[in-house]
Amino acid sequence: MPRFARLFEAAADTLNAYYQAVADNSIDAVMSLWIDEEFATCICANGTHLHGLEDIRSGLARQLEAEAVTIEPLDIRVYDSLGTVVYAIAEAHQPAGTVASRMIFTTYVMVHERGEWRIAHIHASEMPTEAAGQFAAKLRHGQGPLH
Repeated sequence: MPRFARLFEAAADTLNAYYQAVADNSIDAVMSLWIDEEFATCICANGTHLHGLEDIRSGLARQLEAEAVTIEPLDIRVYDSLGTVVYAIAEAHQPAGTVASRMIFTTYVMVHERGEWRIAHIHASEMPTEAAGQFAAKLRHGQGPLH
């Protein structure tokens, strides 16, 4: 069993590397974490659909150029199997130089490819204002975000 525990921890390492690459504003580091397949997809919080690695690279590069952002995971749900890990995460996206954060629900689908965990799909959606307020209030009161 410890072998599998380490296997899934490595998926978390990939997720953390993604957050760091975004914070560093490094499109090359971001793209190094994606699966090497053209079926990769990304749905951005603004509704943009990106299909294939070239489209993902250009779309994410435009976003990183337009606005540096730090992503803070606030609530993480993990669903795993031998070759796939799905993260459902409530995140705070904070643009550089601002105090205000946008609340985003993001799902990351990672697959185990050639001994490494790689991102196959990201789906991000901005939380409606009312839901973001309820989420923040529960966090402040120590109730846990999804109870």
